[in-house]
Amino acid sequence: MIRNGIENKERMTVLAGIYQILQTPFTNGGDIDWTSLARQIDYCMAGGVHGLVTPALASEFFTLSDSERKQLVAYTGKQIAGRVPYVVSVQGLNLKLALDFAEQACQHEATALMAMPPYLRKASKPGVQEYYRQLADFERPLIIQNAPAPIGTPLSPRELAELLAAESNIQYIKEETIPILQHISQILELDVGDCLGVFGGANGIYLIDELRRGACGNMPAGGMVDVQVKIYDLYRAGNVQEAERIHFRLLPLLNYAMVYGVSLHKYVLWRRGVIDSPYTRDPQKISLNQDDIRAVESLWQRIADHTVAEFPFV
Repeated sequence: MIRNGIENKERMTVLAGIYQILQTPFTNGGDIDWTSLARQIDYCMAGGVHGLVTPALASEFFTLSDSERKQLVAYTGKQIAGRVPYVVSVQGLNLKLALDFAEQACQHEATALMAMPPYLRKASKPGVQEYYRQLADFERPLIIQNAPAPIGTPLSPRELAELLAAESNIQYIKEETIPILQHISQILELDVGDCLGVFGGANGIYLIDELRRGACGNMPAGGMVDVQVKIYDLYRAGNVQEAERIHFRLLPLLNYAMVYGVSLHKYVLWRRGVIDSPYTRDPQKISLNQDDIRAVESLWQRIADHTVAEFPFV
């Protein structure tokens, strides 16, 4: 196994910025569309992303077979080719499966690993500690994804701080439990130097406030990442007023994303020519109706000037 003793100290890259969670594109028949995935990576690169993530919740990982997950990780790593940091989400139904996913991720150039605790059947606190202890053995920065129920197993800021202190390779948190902003502040207040950064989630709806509270970035999903990169870069450059102005114009679309999730994200990517079909496998998806589509298309005009020209909304 690629674990203790790996020669990868150079891999300990500081992670920060907008790390896009890739959608898993499917054909109209429900198969993975590899051509659309490659185009989505190109779109993200054109938009200036600081890193890429797959297969996470927004990637519909829970609808993929184990074989498909591994194919996705290998193909994505090859397409990224080291251009930006590559975070692989390796959570499993149990420790053995998570270790298998982590092993394979390291073989395909993962810069860092990310994992929720075991989902479906929740682990005990000692079980969660052992789960992360063993995932930390892979000598990659490990990100704990603190996702809400029912899929996630929410951990308190103090529990997260304890995990960060327990293993040197546990270095980051992706915080998505309510109230997200308070939890980001509490994690950073409890940290004694073990945490290299806290990423926000929730489609980036709180991005400006997260950055104000000390977050290192956000892991959004969907077809608006070029706008979110611009907001992040403006904020970090000190142009907070302009970052806020663009963020407020984007917020109505992010509100739709909070309701419609993958259906909204894939619709936007499809309309921008990034993917060839908006098909989703998620059995609980909420499809957009014609009124929703008219609203989304109207709201898009508020941010169209801030998107990359290669992928217009047409």
